[in-house]
Amino acid sequence: MKLTQQQYAILKRICYSLCIGIVIWLIVGCASAPPVRYYSLQPQIQSSAVTGNTPIGLKIALPQIPESVDKPQLMVRNAAEPQVIYALNAARWAGSLSDEIGQSLSFYLAGQLGAINVQNLPVVPGSLPVWNVQTNVLQFELMPGDSALLDVVWTLKPPAGTSTAWICQTRISVPVIQKEAASVVNGQQQAIRLLANEMAKKINPGVMSADNTVQASVQTRSCRQS
Repeated sequence: MKLTQQQYAILKRICYSLCIGIVIWLIVGCASAPPVRYYSLQPQIQSSAVTGNTPIGLKIALPQIPESVDKPQLMVRNAAEPQVIYALNAARWAGSLSDEIGQSLSFYLAGQLGAINVQNLPVVPGSLPVWNVQTNVLQFELMPGDSALLDVVWTLKPPAGTSTAWICQTRISVPVIQKEAASVVNGQQQAIRLLANEMAKKINPGVMSADNTVQASVQTRSCRQS
């Protein structure tokens, strides 16, 4: 059917209005989406953490973590409904969660002992006693407005012929009053620092304890030598 000039003009105006509406909808949709923020468990101030001076090396294996939290997004729970876990799509980890935990633990443990992280570095046998650290994260819970919970089974393997190995389990709960993501991430950072302190005391019983500025619950149990 051939359109008259008037019908063609009306159809053209309708198409133009639809195009304008779609453009406005896209602009509004993009403007309303919250910006994605990236969080790290690694401390930002790195010059004040070294408290020991032990001539040892550390090899810290990549932590094993639960699949439920091994996501780019922060996976959080509500304390009132702890069986439900949900993703904060606008809050993501700066790296893989396993890397974030491992690097944070490495920083704090090396700082507590004044040790050197020799992971992936060639070490001449006999030049430096090296402890191997392995961790299996059983729980890594983020509960904004409630707490950050970390439950880890860890193993310390000493240099050959020096002492016996340790295998322990540590459960740490750090209170988190604020409900924003940054606060609960900071709570987990504190928990990793306290975990490093528990490990450091087994490697060197005379090490200075970490300065605990929060009221955290730290329970190390099932700790035995092998």
